[in-house]
Amino acid sequence: MPVSWNRSLEIGVPEIDHQHRELFARLGGFDDALARGDRADIAATFAFLRDYALVHFEREERLMREAEYPRLEAHQALHQGFVARLQALSREHELQGPSALLRLRARNWIVVWLTDHVGGEDVALGRHLTSRAA
Repeated sequence: MPVSWNRSLEIGVPEIDHQHRELFARLGGFDDALARGDRADIAATFAFLRDYALVHFEREERLMREAEYPRLEAHQALHQGFVARLQALSREHELQGPSALLRLRARNWIVVWLTDHVGGEDVALGRHLTSRAA
């Protein structure tokens, strides 16, 4: 399953769309690092994802609060679940290295989660923000 950004994932908030594009671009590099089993690049990408996700999620959640988004709590729970799972995979990588199973699980989970989350939850958020601005 290729990792790629496409316009259907845009939510209509330029700052958030830019952040999403950056996340997808980084996943392309993660794919390469996972395929090579490059422990240092994998660890660096896990660190980037942890840091960037926190900044990105905080910005999204601030927009949700400001716009009185009715699914704020559910959306926050999804963000918290992502961070927890990412931390667990990162710890597993630190302890066991880039095993084939870890590489497969990490890649598939991150790609599927990010694509589903942005394409579903975040697009719905974008519709709400657009309707509030109108």
